[in-house]
Amino acid sequence: MENHNASDAPPRRRGQLKLLAVFGVVVGPILVAWIMARSGVGVPESHTNKSDLLEQEVSVQAWGAGVEPLGYGAPWRLTVTTPGECTEACLALVHEARQINVALGREAGRVEHVLLPAQPLSAETRERIETDFPRLAVQPLNQSAYQDSLNGQPQDWQQGPQLWVVDPLGRVVLRRNPDRPGRQILDDLKHLLKVSKIG
Repeated sequence: MENHNASDAPPRRRGQLKLLAVFGVVVGPILVAWIMARSGVGVPESHTNKSDLLEQEVSVQAWGAGVEPLGYGAPWRLTVTTPGECTEACLALVHEARQINVALGREAGRVEHVLLPAQPLSAETRERIETDFPRLAVQPLNQSAYQDSLNGQPQDWQQGPQLWVVDPLGRVVLRRNPDRPGRQILDDLKHLLKVSKIG
């Protein structure tokens, strides 16, 4: 029995194989790209913020808070503000800030959690914070400066306790949206730490 290979095929057959090969090289990638675009398989995910992004520049210095150090190499900060007393809702955000900090794993050292109350803490709240959150930094918040700095933002951003992400330069960049899971601000912070060149 004789063996035949492609070189033994009639010229017409070889011409058809070449045409199919050229067709595959040209049309194949287009077809694969179309399938990827339609299905999303193999397409890299672009990152969009899941938390509220501050489009107008607001700085923690504008809040009259003595948060130090600031500048390149300073930590990122998960910052809880409360224009009134630090009640249960405020303490719940402080707890969440700490949990987010811990969930960062090996990047946790690049982030601090901070409480900025506009009113002095009661003795009971201070004792609770010292017991439950010993690494929490507490600095006073200038309420009128805080409200003024948020004038261009939605009204609900100015009411009640809020959780913010503050970059090493003191810029307030993200707000935790209470209608979304806390996991989302964690994802946003992880992304910021990954791409950050300042801290």
